[in-house]
Amino acid sequence: MTLWNAQEIQSTIEGQWINKPLTDSIAFDGVAIDSRSIKNNQFFFTFIGEQTDGHQYLSQAQHSGASLCIVTHPDRVPNDITIPVILVNDALDAITKLAIQWRSKLNATVIAITGSNGKTTTCRLMYSICKQAGSTRVSQKSFNNALGVPITILNTPIDTQYLVAELGTSSPGEISQRAQTIKPDYAIITSIGRAHLEELKDTTGVAMEKGAIVHSLTSNGTAVIPHGIQELDSALESVEQDCKIIRVDPKTAFKVIDIKGDTTQFIIDDQQFHLNMLGQHNVSNATMAIVAAQALGLDPQEIRDGIANAQPPEMRLERLEIPTNTKSILIYNDAYNANPDSVRAALETFDSMNLQEGANRVAILGSMLELGSQSDQEHRNLVDELNKYPSIDRFVLVGSQYPKDIDNPMISRFTSSNQETMIEIGNSITPGSCILLKGSRGIALEKIIPIIESNHPTIQSVSK
Repeated sequence: MTLWNAQEIQSTIEGQWINKPLTDSIAFDGVAIDSRSIKNNQFFFTFIGEQTDGHQYLSQAQHSGASLCIVTHPDRVPNDITIPVILVNDALDAITKLAIQWRSKLNATVIAITGSNGKTTTCRLMYSICKQAGSTRVSQKSFNNALGVPITILNTPIDTQYLVAELGTSSPGEISQRAQTIKPDYAIITSIGRAHLEELKDTTGVAMEKGAIVHSLTSNGTAVIPHGIQELDSALESVEQDCKIIRVDPKTAFKVIDIKGDTTQFIIDDQQFHLNMLGQHNVSNATMAIVAAQALGLDPQEIRDGIANAQPPEMRLERLEIPTNTKSILIYNDAYNANPDSVRAALETFDSMNLQEGANRVAILGSMLELGSQSDQEHRNLVDELNKYPSIDRFVLVGSQYPKDIDNPMISRFTSSNQETMIEIGNSITPGSCILLKGSRGIALEKIIPIIESNHPTIQSVSK
């Protein structure tokens, strides 16, 4: 817990006191925007959303131990609120300004991560490495947007040694704004791919947007980026500040030496690493994290231990086993999000898995959203390439973006992702099957899992 000067808070967020603090300083131990998660001495920001208004929970916030409430509507503050309350014009602007001020107080080394694919996984890998070396904080879940980044900063204690943060985008200028808020000392760009093309247009636009993280590095900062991407190199030609750029070939910088179960052994520069994840793309993510950790000067054993102890985020090739009265059903849930490159990476991994003999492999692929004018062509290209994965027995396509004129008995197509579709697909899964779920967040393919489980209710599922 830290004491934060009340006058500094007021001037930073340009607020007006409704309830003035009784002392010059206010206890500060992070922020919350959900009254159900407030901890003692946290600041509560009353955001107004489509479904709820944070002002309705001010009394609960006080009861839960909030030390300050930041509001936008003074007439909605209950009379029984006795803790300090400050009025601002815009809650998002206020939390961003407060985060920038808090960032200036932190002594932590800040590592920011972005990329078209793999940023959340790389974030977890980097966090696992850094926490071997000292106190470390990381973005919770995928707190990578205009609100999530300030929350991540403000929930970082003053004595933290490393802060690992994920920066996401869907429109031009967002990475720049978020990077300028968090001011990274180190940056990782995991990949440049065909994602969010609706706003970013093409890979040149993606590279310009992702490259903004390097432009925002602190002086003498370090960036780890993929080698051989001309669009990205062009985007970084105008970097003004002194910084070091390390280019890593994500395909040749490592050598996979063994795959057993859900683990991968690989080598980088004669050093062996053990990763609790599958797929060349995840080894590539680990490689970027390892190179960044080496640039940080971390101990080689700490780096190896961090990689070995890291666990994949939810719904990133997350393994789920559903026992049945005969053979188990194995599901690899990679349904958090999807774009053309990440779908191909998931299919390549699924196709190469060593499974029990006779396993029926089914790839259930949801639409890839936010591809703009390139959506139809990207979906058709993917369908045309499905014969490249010979071990996969059946493909199930979910979403209206897939082409209608598919003439292939191995491919089933559903235009809707409603519950009726999920039930029909779930009921078609037989014991002994191995399933890949891969699709954009809006398709929510994970809804198939409880349907399959309900078809085999006598035995509990086993997650790993």
